[in-house]
Formats: sequence, structure tokens, C-alpha cells
Amino acid sequence: MTNNTIRNALGGRLRQLLLYALIAPTGAGMVNAAESPTALAADSQQDAAVQLKEAARLYGKKDYAAAADIYRRLSEGDDPEQAAWALELFGACSEQMGERYDALAVYDSWLERYPGTAGEVRVKQRRDALLTAIAEPQAALRVASARTDETTVFGNASLMYRGMRSKIDNQDAQTPISSLAGDLDMQMRARTDAFLWRGRVSGGYLGDQSDRGDSNARVSNLYLDIIHEASGAELTVGRQRTSSYGVYGYFDGASFSYPVAGFSTVTVMGGTVANTSEDAPNSDHQVYGLGTELHFPDPALRLRLYGVEQTFDGLTERRAIGGEVSWFNDFSNYLVIADYDLEFQETNNLLFNGNWNIGDTTNLALSLGYQRSPFLSATNALIGEYDVSLDQLVEGLDNGTDIYDAALERTAVSRYASLVVSQQLTDRLRMVGEVFYYELSDLPQYDPTYETADSDANTTWGLQVILEDALFSNDSLSTGVRYTTGDVSDGIVVYMDEKLRLADDFDLVLRLSGAQRTLSDYNQDTYTVRPAVQLYWYLRPDLMLDAEAGYEWMSQDFESENFQVQQAYMLLGLRKRF
Repeated sequence: MTNNTIRNALGGRLRQLLLYALIAPTGAGMVNAAESPTALAADSQQDAAVQLKEAARLYGKKDYAAAADIYRRLSEGDDPEQAAWALELFGACSEQMGERYDALAVYDSWLERYPGTAGEVRVKQRRDALLTAIAEPQAALRVASARTDETTVFGNASLMYRGMRSKIDNQDAQTPISSLAGDLDMQMRARTDAFLWRGRVSGGYLGDQSDRGDSNARVSNLYLDIIHEASGAELTVGRQRTSSYGVYGYFDGASFSYPVAGFSTVTVMGGTVANTSEDAPNSDHQVYGLGTELHFPDPALRLRLYGVEQTFDGLTERRAIGGEVSWFNDFSNYLVIADYDLEFQETNNLLFNGNWNIGDTTNLALSLGYQRSPFLSATNALIGEYDVSLDQLVEGLDNGTDIYDAALERTAVSRYASLVVSQQLTDRLRMVGEVFYYELSDLPQYDPTYETADSDANTTWGLQVILEDALFSNDSLSTGVRYTTGDVSDGIVVYMDEKLRLADDFDLVLRLSGAQRTLSDYNQDTYTVRPAVQLYWYLRPDLMLDAEAGYEWMSQDFESENFQVQQAYMLLGLRKRF
């Protein structure tokens, strides 16, 4: 096999290796009181165990201001699951202090920063319950004294360098990653006599100096939200990242909501939709939607329904109805999301999430899903086509072939089910078991000369053990194994993380993982070893230095030829909260 063949075969992988090298194994589990999310990743909890315990102690003593300061600091950490949980608790502290509008702003920020994650249901429930409380006339009088007309600006900014150097056997070394990224997330809140004004600007720029040189600018949010507090009317204008009311992607337009009949809120929206934050508004992709959210006497129950139509250059791209219902109580929460496309007459999305606390030490989480992949749309007919517009494709279809049939043939179906059980064995020891099943239907055959793969189904079993104060008085040791068996490949991963709190403002993380993967059809084995070290240093409470360095060694038997890949990566960045 030639070196060019090897390079081409690994091209896609090399572009993703930095991401793979940064992934830390996670689990889900139980802690207590203000420490406890229903599905908190184990690694995230352990990374900030000392601070979380202190914040929980302060929360229990009703010193909400001090607890909020800790949670706000942790919300700017590098670990997204830890940051998401801390940001949620920052909002809960604001609620307890009577700063309900501040809490709403925090929950809104959470929902836009972490859409689709495990805690989304819980945070939406917090937000909806808070909105319901504020909507009650007596509650509105109670919080009036806490309102302020001051303009508040808050957010965070970061500057991060990412670099990777890679070498395949005796070939010349490559630089697949070398970039400097700047990101900004700024929010504003102000109040006049009758209106609450909120705005958000988030995005960044990536200056890429690697062999690819793919520099780009990104805009994730750029909107103004105006709420008439007396009536509850709300107008939002600009770019938003939301999946509410069936709009998937980045929505550029306006939405208007108004309470109706005292038990519902009706929302109308219209604008354009973009697939990524790098895309500018495109008038060819237009979207219109109508939705309603029903309010029940029990704020734990929420029902949202919608109808949406999306067009591309005048052609109906998507016409769907759907909704979501959620409910929670003291020991469990549930969420069901459904989306049905009327144009295709096909289910596009059907999801269920459930979470149960069993006693004080056991947590059970179940997820079931059926999704079109990619999301069902008439423009999916363009998948595999090159330099062809949708109009040209429609004109070139065989007589009797419908554009929607062509799109459906090129859209796969994914099904998944996951079960995670977390058991707190002692004050220091926790065990997490998981099983995850995933199936992707037969991939469409885009090129008659190329035989596509059969459906890909795989099942993963995992077991993780987390021990606090394992080697030292303030460390956390997490070790585990995951085994995957599937139609295409089998594999096993063994990992270990050691997290040290060297000082109140300095954390050190040591990581080591090893993996073996076998391709079934080719009897091809791949072995990978990854050591890494990471540190978090709070130079000030609102300024953090984040640094990481790692190495990856991979050996692969690619058909008839063996070869090795060696690469090193580093990250160095500053994060500022204001």
C-alpha cells in the first residue's frame, strides 16, 4: 500500500484526533442536596469535589450569596458538564435570594449554552416553574421590591491556542491543527418602567494556521429580547440557537409570544434558518412556525405543541407538527419529544428521557430515541451530489420520481437506547454501570461504483469506579473500562484519571487511556495509547489559565501494511468572566 493511500485513509481521522484526545470518560451518578444533578458526569463532579461540597454546605446554611459566588466561578470551568451544573445552581441560588429575574437570565443562558444535554429538561422545568410563579399576581407583588432599573452586562471571553503535530511512519510530519480562537459570550439585561430588555451576543473567530488553513468567524447568538412585564408579551429579534417549536439550526428572524386565556402562551415566528454558526442569514432558507405552550396548575407539568414549515428557494423543504411534554416530581423526571413531517408522512424524531432516584444512593437514567440522520428535509436529496442545485436535481429526476422520495432514500435512520445506573457505595466510593445500543440503518448508495456499508449496530457496556481521597487527602481517582461489539468493529477502552487539588485555585489532572479496536471484515487491529496532563489555574476568581498537553501513539495493520502514527498536542488559553 502506498503512503498516499495511507494518508488519504487517515485524512478524516487526523482532522479529529485533537477532539478524541481531549475526550474524558464520564458517568452519571448521585450526590446529595445542592450537589446533586440527576445525571451528573462523574469526571465533572470529581474535578470540583472540594468546591462543590463547600458550596453545598453554604447552600444548606442558607448562605446563598457565598454559594452563588462558588457556583458562578465553577460555571466558567473547562469541563462542560461541571460548568453546566454549576451554572444551574447559580440560578437556584439567585432564586433563593429573591432575584428571580436574575435567575431567569441565568436559566436562559444555560438553555442556550447547553441545548440537548442531559440537564436540559431539569433547567427548563426550573425556568417554567419560576415563570409560573412570577406570573401569579401576588408573586409579582412580592418580587417587585427586588427589581432594579440598573443595566447589567455579564458574560465571559476566552482566548485559546490549539496545536497538534502528527507523523506517520517515515513520512514528513504534518500540522493538522494550529489555531488561535477567540470567543465572546456577552449578555445584557435592563429594565424600564414597563419593559424588561435582554440581549445576547456570542460567537468568535478561529484563525487557522494549520496545513488546512480554514479560518472562520462564528455567530451563535445576536438578538434582542423585549418583555412587556404587565401583559407577558415577548418579542425576540435576531439570531438565536434554539430547537423550540420545531426550528432546528440557527434561526435568524423574529418571534412573538403572548399569553392567551390565562392558561396558554401562543408564539408566532418567521425568518430564515442556517445550518451552522458560520453561515450568514440566507433568504433561500425560510421558516415559519406557530406554537403554543399550555400552563397547568401543577408547574411540574409542561406541554408544548407546534407546527412549522420550512422552504428552500420556494420548494417546501419541511412541513411538520410536533411537541414535547415533560413532568417531574421529587424523585423522577420525564421528557417526550416528537416530530412528524406531513410532507414526507414520516416520523422525523421521537425521543424519551427518564430519570429516577431510588433511595438516597441510587440513580437510574433511561434514554430511547428514533431519529432521521441527517434531519429529514427535501434538500437531503442533494447528499452525494456535487455542483448540482436543487432545481437541477428536480429537473433531472426520472419521470415519476418525487423529490421527497429521493430525499428519503438518502436519509438514514438511527435508533438508540441507553441505561445508566449509579450507586453510591460509601461516602468515598461510587460505581457507575452503563449499557448503550446504537443502530444506523443501511446507508444510501450514492455512487453505483462504490458499495456502501450495511447497517451499523453496536452495543457498549461500561463500568466505572470513582474513589475520592484515593491517594491523597484531596484527590479523586476515576478508572473504568468500556467494551463495544458491533457489525463493523469490536473494541475495548481502559482509562484512568487522577485529579489533584494542589491549592484552592490550582487543579492538576493526569489522564491515561489505552484502546484496542478490530475491524470485523478486514481482521484489522488498531492499538492506541494516550497520556495527557491538564491544569486549571485561577489567577483571579474571574480569570483562569487552562493548559493541556498530550501524546498519542497508534499502531495499525491497514490491509497488507503495518504503520504507526505518533502525534503530540497542546492547548493554552485564558478565560475571563465579567
